[in-house]
Amino acid sequence: MRALVVTEERGLCLAELQDREPAPGWVRVDVAFCAICGSDLHLRAMPHVVPAGAVLGHEISGHVAAPGGQRLAEGQAVVVWPKAGCGDCGDCRAGDNHLCAVQPWHLSSLGLGTRPGGYAESIVVPEHTVYPVPDGVPLQHAALTEPLSCAVHAVDRSGVSAADTVTVLGGGTVGFLLAHVLRLRGVEDVWVVEPNAVRRARLAATGITAVDVDETTASADVVFECVGSVTALAESARRVRTRGTVVALGVNERPTELDSVALITKEIRIVGSFAQNRGAFEAALGLIAGGSVPVGQIITDVVPLDGGPVAAMMDVLSGRPGDHQVVMIAPGR
Repeated sequence: MRALVVTEERGLCLAELQDREPAPGWVRVDVAFCAICGSDLHLRAMPHVVPAGAVLGHEISGHVAAPGGQRLAEGQAVVVWPKAGCGDCGDCRAGDNHLCAVQPWHLSSLGLGTRPGGYAESIVVPEHTVYPVPDGVPLQHAALTEPLSCAVHAVDRSGVSAADTVTVLGGGTVGFLLAHVLRLRGVEDVWVVEPNAVRRARLAATGITAVDVDETTASADVVFECVGSVTALAESARRVRTRGTVVALGVNERPTELDSVALITKEIRIVGSFAQNRGAFEAALGLIAGGSVPVGQIITDVVPLDGGPVAAMMDVLSGRPGDHQVVMIAPGR
Protein backbone atom coordinates (compact mmCIF):
# COMPACT_ATOMS: atom_id res chain seq x y z
CA MET A 1 0.00 0.00 0.00
CA ARG A 2 1.01 3.64 -0.40
CA ALA A 3 1.65 5.79 2.63
CA LEU A 4 3.28 9.10 3.52
CA VAL A 5 6.20 8.54 5.87
CA VAL A 6 8.11 11.11 7.90
CA THR A 7 11.68 11.54 6.65
CA GLU A 8 14.86 12.15 8.65
CA GLU A 9 14.64 15.80 7.59
CA ARG A 10 11.07 15.92 9.04
CA GLY A 11 9.51 16.11 5.61
CA LEU A 12 7.03 13.69 4.03
CA CYS A 13 7.75 11.07 1.39
CA LEU A 14 5.35 8.81 -0.48
CA ALA A 15 6.45 5.20 0.07
CA GLU A 16 5.23 1.71 -0.71
CA LEU A 17 4.70 -0.22 2.53
CA GLN A 18 3.79 -3.86 3.01
CA ASP A 19 0.13 -4.56 3.75
CA ARG A 20 -0.39 -6.01 7.21
CA GLU A 21 -2.82 -8.85 7.76
CA PRO A 22 -5.13 -8.11 10.69
CA ALA A 23 -4.70 -10.42 13.66
CA PRO A 24 -7.81 -11.87 15.34
CA GLY A 25 -9.79 -9.03 16.86
CA TRP A 26 -8.26 -6.48 14.49
CA VAL A 27 -9.68 -4.85 11.36
CA ARG A 28 -8.25 -3.43 8.15
CA VAL A 29 -9.87 -0.16 7.13
CA ASP A 30 -9.39 1.44 3.72
CA VAL A 31 -8.95 5.16 4.42
CA ALA A 32 -11.46 7.44 2.68
CA PHE A 33 -10.46 10.67 4.44
CA CYS A 34 -7.83 11.65 6.98
CA ALA A 35 -7.74 15.24 8.17
CA ILE A 36 -4.49 17.07 8.91
CA CYS A 37 -4.63 17.88 12.62
CA GLY A 38 -2.82 20.73 14.36
CA SER A 39 -1.11 18.07 16.46
CA ASP A 40 0.38 16.60 13.27
CA LEU A 41 2.03 19.95 12.54
CA HIS A 42 3.77 19.90 15.91
CA LEU A 43 4.53 16.18 16.02
CA ARG A 44 6.26 16.24 12.64
CA ALA A 45 8.94 18.38 14.31
CA MET A 46 9.36 16.02 17.29
CA PRO A 47 11.66 13.11 16.33
CA HIS A 48 11.73 11.81 19.91
CA VAL A 49 7.98 11.10 19.57
CA VAL A 50 7.54 10.57 15.81
CA PRO A 51 10.64 8.85 14.40
CA ALA A 52 11.65 8.80 10.76
CA GLY A 53 9.53 6.27 8.90
CA ALA A 54 6.43 6.93 10.99
CA VAL A 55 3.01 7.52 9.40
CA LEU A 56 0.95 10.38 10.84
CA GLY A 57 -2.84 10.79 10.82
CA HIS A 58 -5.54 10.11 13.42
CA GLU A 59 -8.73 11.84 12.15
CA ILE A 60 -9.94 9.00 9.97
CA SER A 61 -13.00 7.71 8.17
CA GLY A 62 -13.14 4.85 5.70
CA HIS A 63 -14.57 1.47 4.80
CA VAL A 64 -13.98 -1.93 6.37
CA ALA A 65 -11.74 -3.97 4.06
CA ALA A 66 -11.11 -7.01 6.28
CA PRO A 67 -13.43 -7.51 9.28
CA GLY A 68 -11.76 -9.05 12.30
CA GLY A 69 -14.94 -10.34 13.93
CA GLN A 70 -18.72 -10.49 13.64
CA ARG A 71 -19.58 -6.88 14.56
CA LEU A 72 -18.49 -5.20 11.32
CA ALA A 73 -19.19 -6.03 7.68
CA GLU A 74 -16.92 -5.70 4.67
CA GLY A 75 -17.50 -2.38 2.93
CA GLN A 76 -19.15 -0.79 5.98
CA ALA A 77 -18.52 2.94 6.45
CA VAL A 78 -16.66 3.55 9.72
CA VAL A 79 -14.67 5.99 11.82
CA VAL A 80 -11.73 5.03 13.99
CA TRP A 81 -11.11 6.04 17.59
CA PRO A 82 -7.30 6.43 17.62
CA LYS A 83 -6.74 5.76 21.35
CA ALA A 84 -6.31 1.98 21.59
CA GLY A 85 -4.31 1.65 24.82
CA CYS A 86 -3.72 -1.89 26.05
CA GLY A 87 -7.45 -2.54 26.34
CA ASP A 88 -7.13 -4.44 29.64
CA CYS A 89 -5.90 -2.11 32.40
CA GLY A 90 -8.20 -0.25 34.78
CA ASP A 91 -8.06 2.96 32.76
CA CYS A 92 -8.88 1.17 29.50
CA ARG A 93 -11.73 -0.81 31.07
CA ALA A 94 -13.15 2.51 32.30
CA GLY A 95 -13.02 3.89 28.75
CA ASP A 96 -9.96 6.06 29.44
CA ASN A 97 -7.69 4.35 26.91
CA HIS A 98 -6.03 7.71 26.24
CA LEU A 99 -4.57 7.56 29.76
CA CYS A 100 -3.31 3.96 29.54
CA ALA A 101 -0.04 3.56 31.44
CA VAL A 102 0.66 0.07 30.08
CA GLN A 103 0.78 1.27 26.48
CA PRO A 104 1.21 5.08 26.64
CA TRP A 105 -0.34 7.26 23.94
CA HIS A 106 2.83 7.68 21.86
CA LEU A 107 3.13 3.89 21.57
CA SER A 108 -0.51 2.89 21.14
CA SER A 109 -2.29 5.91 19.61
CA LEU A 110 -2.92 5.74 15.90
CA GLY A 111 -0.68 8.09 13.93
CA LEU A 112 0.63 9.95 16.98
CA GLY A 113 3.91 8.14 17.48
CA THR A 114 5.10 4.74 16.36
CA ARG A 115 1.75 3.18 15.31
CA PRO A 116 1.08 3.84 11.60
CA GLY A 117 -1.78 6.27 11.05
CA GLY A 118 -4.15 7.43 8.35
CA TYR A 119 -1.80 9.17 5.91
CA ALA A 120 -2.04 5.89 4.03
CA GLU A 121 -4.33 3.83 1.81
CA SER A 122 -5.25 1.53 4.69
CA ILE A 123 -4.76 0.98 8.41
CA VAL A 124 -4.99 -2.02 10.72
CA VAL A 125 -6.65 -1.30 14.06
CA PRO A 126 -8.30 -3.09 17.00
CA GLU A 127 -11.94 -3.85 16.26
CA HIS A 128 -13.08 -2.19 19.50
CA THR A 129 -11.82 1.18 18.18
CA VAL A 130 -13.93 1.06 14.99
CA TYR A 131 -17.42 2.59 14.92
CA PRO A 132 -20.02 2.36 12.14
CA VAL A 133 -20.92 5.69 10.54
CA PRO A 134 -24.68 6.34 10.76
CA ASP A 135 -26.57 6.38 7.46
CA GLY A 136 -26.58 9.71 5.67
CA VAL A 137 -23.40 11.08 7.29
CA PRO A 138 -20.75 12.08 4.68
CA LEU A 139 -17.41 10.44 5.34
CA GLN A 140 -15.71 13.85 5.16
CA HIS A 141 -17.83 14.95 8.12
CA ALA A 142 -17.34 11.65 9.94
CA ALA A 143 -13.55 12.09 9.84
CA LEU A 144 -14.01 15.08 12.17
CA THR A 145 -15.45 12.88 14.94
CA GLU A 146 -12.02 12.81 16.57
CA PRO A 147 -11.42 16.58 16.88
CA LEU A 148 -15.05 17.11 17.88
CA SER A 149 -14.57 14.52 20.62
CA CYS A 150 -11.55 16.50 21.86
CA ALA A 151 -13.90 19.47 22.28
CA VAL A 152 -16.53 17.33 24.04
CA HIS A 153 -13.90 15.93 26.42
CA ALA A 154 -12.53 19.39 27.21
CA VAL A 155 -15.99 20.68 28.09
CA ASP A 156 -16.56 17.60 30.25
CA ARG A 157 -13.26 18.24 32.04
CA SER A 158 -13.89 21.96 32.56
CA GLY A 159 -16.85 21.89 34.93
CA VAL A 160 -18.39 24.77 32.94
CA SER A 161 -22.00 25.72 33.64
CA ALA A 162 -24.58 27.39 31.41
CA ALA A 163 -24.31 30.61 33.45
CA ASP A 164 -20.54 30.96 32.89
CA THR A 165 -18.76 33.46 30.67
CA VAL A 166 -16.34 31.53 28.46
CA THR A 167 -13.41 32.62 26.32
CA VAL A 168 -11.89 30.28 23.74
CA LEU A 169 -8.37 31.15 22.62
CA GLY A 170 -8.00 30.06 19.01
CA GLY A 171 -10.67 29.71 16.34
CA GLY A 172 -9.04 26.82 14.51
CA THR A 173 -10.66 23.41 14.18
CA VAL A 174 -10.91 22.55 17.87
CA GLY A 175 -11.76 26.12 18.91
CA PHE A 176 -14.57 26.27 16.34
CA LEU A 177 -15.96 22.91 17.44
CA LEU A 178 -15.54 23.74 21.11
CA ALA A 179 -17.59 26.94 20.78
CA HIS A 180 -20.44 24.92 19.27
CA VAL A 181 -20.26 22.22 21.94
CA LEU A 182 -20.46 24.94 24.60
CA ARG A 183 -23.55 26.39 22.92
CA LEU A 184 -25.14 22.95 22.84
CA ARG A 185 -24.46 22.68 26.60
CA GLY A 186 -26.44 25.89 27.12
CA VAL A 187 -23.53 28.34 27.46
CA GLU A 188 -24.65 31.55 25.76
CA ASP A 189 -21.77 33.87 26.68
CA VAL A 190 -19.00 32.42 24.49
CA TRP A 191 -16.22 34.53 22.94
CA VAL A 192 -13.62 33.16 20.55
CA VAL A 193 -10.32 35.06 20.22
CA GLU A 194 -8.85 34.47 16.76
CA PRO A 195 -6.39 36.60 14.72
CA ASN A 196 -7.42 35.22 11.32
CA ALA A 197 -10.25 37.29 9.81
CA VAL A 198 -11.49 34.43 7.62
CA ARG A 199 -11.84 32.14 10.61
CA ARG A 200 -13.59 34.84 12.58
CA ALA A 201 -16.05 35.20 9.71
CA ARG A 202 -16.71 31.44 9.66
CA LEU A 203 -17.47 31.52 13.37
CA ALA A 204 -19.74 34.55 12.98
CA ALA A 205 -21.59 32.88 10.12
CA THR A 206 -22.52 30.04 12.48
CA GLY A 207 -23.66 32.33 15.28
CA ILE A 208 -20.48 32.44 17.38
CA THR A 209 -18.99 35.76 18.55
CA ALA A 210 -15.34 36.04 17.45
CA VAL A 211 -12.91 38.90 18.15
CA ASP A 212 -9.37 39.76 17.16
CA VAL A 213 -6.53 39.21 19.62
CA ASP A 214 -6.18 42.87 20.51
CA GLU A 215 -9.84 43.24 21.43
CA THR A 216 -10.71 43.21 25.11
CA THR A 217 -13.03 40.54 26.45
CA ALA A 218 -14.65 40.36 29.88
CA SER A 219 -12.78 38.31 32.49
CA ALA A 220 -14.01 34.79 31.85
CA ASP A 221 -15.10 32.15 34.31
CA VAL A 222 -13.47 29.57 32.05
CA VAL A 223 -10.80 30.00 29.36
CA PHE A 224 -10.10 27.19 26.90
CA GLU A 225 -6.56 27.41 25.46
CA CYS A 226 -6.64 25.89 21.96
CA VAL A 227 -3.61 27.62 20.45
CA GLY A 228 -0.59 25.73 21.76
CA SER A 229 1.81 28.66 21.47
CA VAL A 230 4.53 29.44 24.02
CA THR A 231 2.56 32.38 25.40
CA ALA A 232 -0.99 30.98 25.20
CA LEU A 233 -1.24 29.87 28.83
CA ALA A 234 0.02 33.24 30.03
CA GLU A 235 -2.61 34.91 27.84
CA SER A 236 -5.24 32.57 29.28
CA ALA A 237 -4.23 33.57 32.81
CA ARG A 238 -4.62 37.21 31.84
CA ARG A 239 -8.13 36.72 30.46
CA VAL A 240 -9.55 34.51 33.23
CA ARG A 241 -11.19 35.93 36.36
CA THR A 242 -9.94 35.42 39.90
CA ARG A 243 -10.53 31.78 40.89
CA GLY A 244 -11.46 30.99 37.31
CA THR A 245 -10.48 27.90 35.32
CA VAL A 246 -8.05 27.55 32.42
CA VAL A 247 -8.44 24.39 30.34
CA ALA A 248 -5.27 23.58 28.40
CA LEU A 249 -5.73 21.73 25.10
CA GLY A 250 -3.10 23.28 22.84
CA VAL A 251 -0.10 21.16 21.86
CA ASN A 252 3.30 22.81 21.65
CA GLU A 253 6.72 21.19 21.24
CA ARG A 254 8.45 23.95 23.25
CA PRO A 255 8.26 24.82 26.98
CA THR A 256 5.31 27.05 27.75
CA GLU A 257 5.45 30.39 29.56
CA LEU A 258 3.14 30.91 32.52
CA ASP A 259 2.90 33.94 34.79
CA SER A 260 3.25 32.33 38.21
CA VAL A 261 2.28 35.56 39.95
CA ALA A 262 -1.07 35.64 38.13
CA LEU A 263 -1.52 31.91 38.74
CA ILE A 264 -1.01 32.31 42.48
CA THR A 265 -2.58 35.69 43.19
CA LYS A 266 -5.71 34.96 41.13
CA GLU A 267 -5.86 31.37 42.48
CA ILE A 268 -6.37 30.05 38.96
CA ARG A 269 -7.31 26.42 38.46
CA ILE A 270 -5.55 24.83 35.46
CA VAL A 271 -7.06 21.69 33.97
CA GLY A 272 -5.33 19.58 31.34
CA SER A 273 -7.47 17.97 28.65
CA PHE A 274 -5.82 15.34 26.49
CA ALA A 275 -7.57 13.96 23.43
CA GLN A 276 -10.74 12.09 24.46
CA ASN A 277 -12.12 9.08 26.26
CA ARG A 278 -14.47 6.57 24.70
CA GLY A 279 -17.58 8.33 25.98
CA ALA A 280 -16.55 11.63 24.37
CA PHE A 281 -15.83 9.92 21.04
CA GLU A 282 -19.21 8.22 21.03
CA ALA A 283 -20.94 11.48 22.00
CA ALA A 284 -19.16 13.35 19.17
CA LEU A 285 -20.22 10.76 16.61
CA GLY A 286 -23.79 11.23 17.83
CA LEU A 287 -23.53 15.01 17.40
CA ILE A 288 -22.28 14.62 13.84
CA ALA A 289 -25.02 12.10 13.05
CA GLY A 290 -27.60 14.52 14.39
CA GLY A 291 -26.23 17.48 12.43
CA SER A 292 -25.84 19.46 15.67
CA VAL A 293 -22.42 20.88 14.81
CA PRO A 294 -21.75 22.50 11.38
CA VAL A 295 -18.54 20.57 10.70
CA GLY A 296 -18.89 21.02 6.95
CA GLN A 297 -18.31 24.78 7.32
CA ILE A 298 -14.63 24.30 8.19
CA ILE A 299 -13.62 21.73 5.56
CA THR A 300 -11.81 23.85 2.98
CA ASP A 301 -9.50 21.53 1.02
CA VAL A 302 -9.20 17.92 -0.14
CA VAL A 303 -5.79 16.78 -1.39
CA PRO A 304 -4.54 13.45 -2.75
CA LEU A 305 -2.14 11.14 -0.92
CA ASP A 306 1.00 12.78 -2.22
CA GLY A 307 3.95 14.17 -0.31
CA GLY A 308 4.07 17.45 -2.19
CA PRO A 309 0.48 18.66 -1.71
CA VAL A 310 0.24 17.37 1.87
CA ALA A 311 3.57 18.87 2.96
CA ALA A 312 2.66 22.15 1.27
CA MET A 313 -0.68 22.30 3.10
CA MET A 314 1.02 21.48 6.41
CA ASP A 315 3.47 24.34 5.83
CA VAL A 316 0.59 26.72 5.03
CA LEU A 317 -1.38 25.67 8.12
CA SER A 318 1.72 26.10 10.28
CA GLY A 319 2.28 29.65 9.01
CA ARG A 320 -0.36 31.87 7.44
CA PRO A 321 -3.37 29.64 6.76
CA GLY A 322 -5.39 32.27 4.88
CA ASP A 323 -8.64 30.68 3.71
CA HIS A 324 -7.51 27.15 4.63
CA GLN A 325 -8.78 25.41 7.75
CA VAL A 326 -9.52 21.69 7.70
CA VAL A 327 -7.52 19.92 5.00
CA MET A 328 -8.58 16.37 4.17
CA ILE A 329 -6.26 13.80 2.66
CA ALA A 330 -8.17 11.46 0.31
CA PRO A 331 -5.98 8.44 -0.55
CA GLY A 332 -8.44 7.23 -3.18
CA ARG A 333 -8.06 10.35 -5.32
